Amino acid sequence: MQHEQLFLGREGFEVWHGSLASSCGIFHVEPPCHSDITTFQGAVTAVDSESCALQGARITSNCSQVYRRASDIRRDDQDFFYLVMQLGGEAVICQSETQTRLQRGDLVLLDVARPSDFHFQGLSDQVSFILPRDELLQRFKTRHVRLNQRIEATSSIGAMSAMLVNQLMNNTTLARQESLAVLEAILALLRPALATDDSSEPADSPALLVKARTLIERHLDDEALCPEQIASAIGTSVRSLHRLFTRSGMSVGRYILERRLQRCAQAIAHSDLKISHIAIRWGFKDLGHFSRAFRNAYGMSPSDYRHSVLQTAMAAV
Repeated sequence: MQHEQLFLGREGFEVWHGSLASSCGIFHVEPPCHSDITTFQGAVTAVDSESCALQGARITSNCSQVYRRASDIRRDDQDFFYLVMQLGGEAVICQSETQTRLQRGDLVLLDVARPSDFHFQGLSDQVSFILPRDELLQRFKTRHVRLNQRIEATSSIGAMSAMLVNQLMNNTTLARQESLAVLEAILALLRPALATDDSSEPADSPALLVKARTLIERHLDDEALCPEQIASAIGTSVRSLHRLFTRSGMSVGRYILERRLQRCAQAIAHSDLKISHIAIRWGFKDLGHFSRAFRNAYGMSPSDYRHSVLQTAMAAV
């Protein structure tokens, strides 16, 4: 999977940043360190999901920093793990209170639903494959995985996994079922290093999860609601909070989003309030984001949903 061209300079930076957001979610980007933005060079090439049976992208740039905040997680609808392999250059990645340095061929598993921070020096080249949360947890037979833990290219598992990742990237003759088989092999190799024993989790985790969900219900209308605020209120760390929700099969951000959408759907169906007022009432400051999230969840726009409910009610009379 080769880039067709590099984007260059200021205009290239804007195009590259937009391509990054489309492929991976909302990220903030700092231009090349100690250089003018006119020195920027980079490219984003999406994985051919039809032939590869996977989504992802090859991402190259000389940016100094790429990061994702809790506020960005609340704004978009991304909820998956992603497997990153360093193809060239070096990267320092911060997530889940850990810091990992990646060199050529190293792999790491990250969570798009948690804040992350990437630091680069010079030109960095990575490939990132999207792994749906439920499918990965099911394959690993666990509700919790080790995030941001480097799988070294020099290790046996790392070398074999990197070889298979390269096959997914570059072997255009693989049929869809063959691509899925290669992915299964990669996950089977990584499982011993990344899966954890759920039995080691604290016995009071279910009680904490109930407390967290109760708190979320009381504060759904607060647009500033975030994992840090929830963790502090229930007396646990942000890392432990993320672990609790991951074990339940859904990230904190996704749970908040879905509960807000459910409240909005109820209000849209059973009141004549303006849809924009309903969205703001339940914590959606960005109406464009609300409309996209609602359509993704219910398969239609909020206004079409209201019309559909009214039609159903009239037909039942």
